[in-house]
Amino acid sequence: MELGVRLEQNQILAPRMEQSVRILQMDSVQLGEYLKELALENPVAEVEPPPQREQKEKLAQRKLEWLENQTRREQENMGYYDDDGDLTPEQNTPAPQDESLTDHLLAQVESAAVPRALAAAARYVIGCLDDNGYLKADPEQMRAKAGACDALLERAIALVQSFDPPGVGARDLAECLCLQIPASDALARRLARDFLPEIAKKRVGVLAAKTGASAGEVEAAVARIRRLNPKPGALYGAHVVAHYITPDIVVTSFGDHYNVMLCEFAYPQVRLSDSYLQIARETADPEVIKYIGEKIDQVNWVIKCIENRNRTLVEVARAIVRQQERFFRYGPQHLGVLRMREIAGLVGLHESTVSRAVRGKYLQCAHGVYPLRYFFVKGPEHGGAVSSETVKYKLRALIDTEDHTHPFSDRALCELLAADGISISRRTVAKYRGEMGVPGASGRVRG
Repeated sequence: MELGVRLEQNQILAPRMEQSVRILQMDSVQLGEYLKELALENPVAEVEPPPQREQKEKLAQRKLEWLENQTRREQENMGYYDDDGDLTPEQNTPAPQDESLTDHLLAQVESAAVPRALAAAARYVIGCLDDNGYLKADPEQMRAKAGACDALLERAIALVQSFDPPGVGARDLAECLCLQIPASDALARRLARDFLPEIAKKRVGVLAAKTGASAGEVEAAVARIRRLNPKPGALYGAHVVAHYITPDIVVTSFGDHYNVMLCEFAYPQVRLSDSYLQIARETADPEVIKYIGEKIDQVNWVIKCIENRNRTLVEVARAIVRQQERFFRYGPQHLGVLRMREIAGLVGLHESTVSRAVRGKYLQCAHGVYPLRYFFVKGPEHGGAVSSETVKYKLRALIDTEDHTHPFSDRALCELLAADGISISRRTVAKYRGEMGVPGASGRVRG
């Protein structure tokens, strides 16, 4: 150990500059909460609801205009399996979210005219269901804990499986689907029971050969199966708190002109208290004058920081709209390569300031609501001027139009993109295809 002198250079933000940076990073909701806390600790600050200005009616009218012209997002073909390997239905009927699956089933037990012992066993079975409505419990443990014989337990399971929602109480995916298929639909029941892997791979020809049905009959049966719900219990009692996004910027189109508006009505306004200003003017006490003066100075600085935040945010948003005009005009598939340093150069700010300005902020336009960071896109691995999102859209278009009996390989897709002016490696094609959830050529073969 020794004692020495060392010279270091560190950057330390002054408290006011730190506060300015914090306010710059806040979204509308955070800014509203911050102003409420400010009013609690600073008696000179008064927070009032967003002003009802005449511009608000104009803003509402503009929003209606872009809502009427809102483009529908292109829905990608989803695979027949989701991330958990389960079937993905084409549509589900929503269930009341204020009622849990257990409560829904127990109510049906109470209304069912069954013996007391069977009702008790059914209530136990209901308690063994998972969140998706499946009966995954070990049969041996169920018999031991329920204190019921095998016959009674099977009757209880059958009773629960007869309840709403259809498919509840199943022990596996095949049984869940079969519970939802009418007994008269023998082909669909057989496909769901015995050939789920083939259905997932869309092997219509193989299924037709194994079942003795025609390709058309198999396709119709598969379509009926796809409309079933593989997770019947997931529709009930999720109790998920909805997360509402409040956009900070609204972009509307008027012909060839795009109007970038700040949503000032999303957070309350702060102003100086008239009563404390009156006290400061009338009192002769230097301590009171000093105290109120410091509090007034604090509020004025916060107001200045908010004005700077709003001005910076609008400037950055306008620059983004100019650079990504094809996105706002034609849709997400035309999102171009854009780096944060380019916007920083256009608005005359440091790149770190732009990063703080867009952090957690959202932009609302005719194509939806997007994080502002969404518009900063790195170029794909080939280093061209086309963004990775555009490459993915082109890949999707090629795959959607391919011959399903002889789908394109990754090498063929690579060559087709090259013919379209996009030089990209086969590995990158495989990477983008995987990110889109599209299987390889062998997994896309149909019939």
